[in-house]
Amino acid sequence: MTNRTHRLALPVLLAGGLALGACSFSGGTDDATAATTPSTTGATTSPSTTTSAIASPTTAPAATGSASSGGGRTTAAPESPDPEPTTAGGPDRCHTSELTGSLSTGDAAAGNRYATLTLTNTGGEVCTVYGYGGLGLVGTDGSAVPSQQERVAVADGSTGERTTLRPGQSVSATLHWVVVATGPEPTTGACEPTPTTLTVIPPNETDALDVAWTYGPVCDFGHIEQTPYAPA
Repeated sequence: MTNRTHRLALPVLLAGGLALGACSFSGGTDDATAATTPSTTGATTSPSTTTSAIASPTTAPAATGSASSGGGRTTAAPESPDPEPTTAGGPDRCHTSELTGSLSTGDAAAGNRYATLTLTNTGGEVCTVYGYGGLGLVGTDGSAVPSQQERVAVADGSTGERTTLRPGQSVSATLHWVVVATGPEPTTGACEPTPTTLTVIPPNETDALDVAWTYGPVCDFGHIEQTPYAPA
């Protein structure tokens, strides 16, 4: 699938320690600077339940954490610190320019849909990946489509581990969403605008790469659950 890389200015990406917050896509493909605003929902939750809102509509429930907004695209919230930080002389984290993204179809049942998001090291160096990164849906004209990322734990309760990728190796995460209208969403026709691109921000990066989205509208205000990246 075709990937494009965009530079996204977000000074809060690497700040915030263990906090995971929300952010918004406001459309367009140019660089953007995000401005943080306090949450009205109370204390920040753990990484396994925190929602990162991206281009959330005004009718959608407020997301947990701190929100950021601004013109153009913005990234997701900061990552949790790597429990195994890179040692001196060890491989650096994988940068967006070293990665290629792809989507493959997963299970489908009773209004639920699944896909596997894969990041492959296409650079020439060994690098590491840890965490969730960010996600956002974009329409045909480059405008933001309502989307909310929720970072969830894997089946054993883990929120991920650092993975070392040699050139050609990959990590993957499972995405889950619904195709049944929720709340005030229309029950006839599309529940939300149809996206054509999934914008992916690798963990702890501020650049994004684009992956073609061919799965139709994402209901429940674009709510997408994502597991942490793990060896593919």
